[in-house]
Amino acid sequence: MRLNQPERNCTMSIAESCTGGLICDRITSVSGSSDYFMGGMVNYSNESKAKHLAVPVDDIKRYRAVSPQVARKMAQGVQKAFNTTFGLSTTGVAGPTG
Repeated sequence: MRLNQPERNCTMSIAESCTGGLICDRITSVSGSSDYFMGGMVNYSNESKAKHLAVPVDDIKRYRAVSPQVARKMAQGVQKAFNTTFGLSTTGVAGPTG
């Protein structure tokens, strides 16, 4: 995919929960990804989401960690932490007992 000129200056960061860093790994395995990928965090616990991404504890309690509301706050938190154009997040239930 070719990007238009204005999009070439876009940057991104990722907050991962259930994916445990897999998306960051996939992005950084591509040569040149440092041009747009500024970094990521694995925020698996609710405490980490609150402390590092500024997700309000009340939101986690009210909506649960696996919710669109918390995913949105995670994306906003990582975007702010890395000062990027876009912040992305993953949350969900994974594993054999999930």
